[in-house]
Amino acid sequence: MRVDPGHLIASTQSANLLYAVACGRTGIIRNTTERHDRHARSLAVREAVSGGWNPKAYAHACGNTAPLDEPPLF
Repeated sequence: MRVDPGHLIASTQSANLLYAVACGRTGIIRNTTERHDRHARSLAVREAVSGGWNPKAYAHACGNTAPLDEPPLF
C-alpha cells in the first residue's frame, strides 16, 4: 500500500487549497531562501518515508508541530 488510509481525509477543494496556503505549498516561490527551504523539506520528507510510512517521521520532516491525532486539514 502506498498511502496509509488514515492519512487521507475527505475534504473540499477550497479547504485543501487553504491548507496548502497555510503550509506554504502554493506553487510560486518568489525568493531563493523559500526555494531552498522547500527543497530541503522535500528531501527530508523523502528520507523520512524511505523505509515505509511513518507518521511521526513525516510530521517531523515537514515541520508539522500539530498533534498527530488532530485532522491535518483543519
